[in-house]
Amino acid sequence: MTPSSSLTICTVSYQSASLLDLNLTLTKELNPASRFRWLVVDNNHDFPKHEARDFEVIEGDPCINQGKLRGSYHHAQALNKALNHVTTRYVLVIDPDFFIFREHWVNDVLEYMERYNLSFWGAPYYPDLNWKRRYFPTVSCMLIDLEKVKKDELDFTPELDEYHTLLGYSTPTLLRILMGRIPPQVQEMKRSILVDIARVVLRNRLVASPLSKMFSKRIYPNTDVSRDTGFKIQNSFGRDARHRLELLKPSYVNDLFTKKDSFLMNLFAQIYALLVPERFSIYPKRRDYATPARFADFGLFDLRGQFGWEEFFWQGKPFAMHIKGGTRKFEDVGYEKLREILFQLAGRQFAIESN
Repeated sequence: MTPSSSLTICTVSYQSASLLDLNLTLTKELNPASRFRWLVVDNNHDFPKHEARDFEVIEGDPCINQGKLRGSYHHAQALNKALNHVTTRYVLVIDPDFFIFREHWVNDVLEYMERYNLSFWGAPYYPDLNWKRRYFPTVSCMLIDLEKVKKDELDFTPELDEYHTLLGYSTPTLLRILMGRIPPQVQEMKRSILVDIARVVLRNRLVASPLSKMFSKRIYPNTDVSRDTGFKIQNSFGRDARHRLELLKPSYVNDLFTKKDSFLMNLFAQIYALLVPERFSIYPKRRDYATPARFADFGLFDLRGQFGWEEFFWQGKPFAMHIKGGTRKFEDVGYEKLREILFQLAGRQFAIESN
């Protein structure tokens, strides 16, 4: 069995048929010798069946959660459903608007995963999204080895409702939660989750928020608070030494590691890196988390400059892009223009007709 035949790609579609059609066209063009399954969970029941070529379309279920943040819960619910249909060793969870444009990437990445004994591989949140967690693949692009991580250990469900519930509690109530005195309204929530969230809210309320007022450009009051889709997976495996992972590098200039013209500014950056804890820092503290390189440095389309989209590198070279703003931004640019950009990034002539 070739590595690529051990891969299932899972995507949730919400008005994303055109993006998926383009993503499949590009992926097949770049990986002609690879065999893989591509599962699409159709979350708004409008995926055109007659255009579903080479996709396996699964009807999404109505969202169980009907709160204000139901979009994230519906996405997670669909990913959990897709997992039930995965029978291969590897599963790649990817957004419709996340495009990998390296030739033969399917085989290359799977062989790399096996060679370096990785459990997870993928793209992190962009570093300028201060409220998002760092140092772990997001569901925009997350590859998992299911021989190392069992399917029943994976749950994409976020903890957004729990976070926002406790965010509205008073400081004395949160302190009582830490002492084991749980309010009746949240008795059904898992105690370890309640305690963890209470600590995060108190930390940001009592420490980060006052500091952010003193150092408004250096401290962000809500760093590392997001508990969005995939949070539980990071919480379970992100600090587990038994599970190795590797991340794509976002194109991002990290001010902590950028040489300044002023000696004092260089000294300030060093002191900041030394004294400010990761959870208060607006900059990632790991030097290798990002790269200052840009696609334009390689003569490629300047996605960051033109559209503000996300550029990702792997092994020192341009590797993937993510449309920041999703379907809405895609519609602003248009199918043909996006297609032209993608095939320019891939080093292909704009000559392949979509089906």
